[in-house]
Amino acid sequence: MTHALMLHALAADGDRVPFHADPVLAAIERHSEAWAVVQVAQPGTDSELADDDMQTALMALLGTACATRAGAFCLIQHLRWWLSEEAPNAGAYGDAWAIARAREADLSKFLGVERIERRPLIPPSGRLLAPVAEPRPAPARSGSVLATAGEALSALIIVAGGACLKGFASLL
Repeated sequence: MTHALMLHALAADGDRVPFHADPVLAAIERHSEAWAVVQVAQPGTDSELADDDMQTALMALLGTACATRAGAFCLIQHLRWWLSEEAPNAGAYGDAWAIARAREADLSKFLGVERIERRPLIPPSGRLLAPVAEPRPAPARSGSVLATAGEALSALIIVAGGACLKGFASLL
């Protein structure tokens, strides 16, 4: 899948692609509007027509290449929003759902953008609603004198051996 759209040659004086020239921004806008129309459409003929328009806008969005990094970031943000909103209806989209997930993951990897994981909320009581991190078992510690003496002896051997080898190397 192509990530960048080849635009006309730019002048050598440092011209940049204007933000509004990215065609993916118009595709995002069309898809957002079509999705909003589907949400408020009355059941019946109007909803089927709105659903067809939204499917067409979605496929156009997924097929539109990004001309700027900003456009790619906007597309990632829009796809993440849409995927989270439509997660209960994922089966109704068929292959378009899988394509949208793949496009979001592909662009995220291409741009080096990590998925944003939401942290649990901390209410005013200060008590966490969910653990922030998985609890890890504490490392096993042996309290015996022999284990501690063995670790100290091995550290001494490593330091002394390194010093001897460095001394021999400096003689050569």
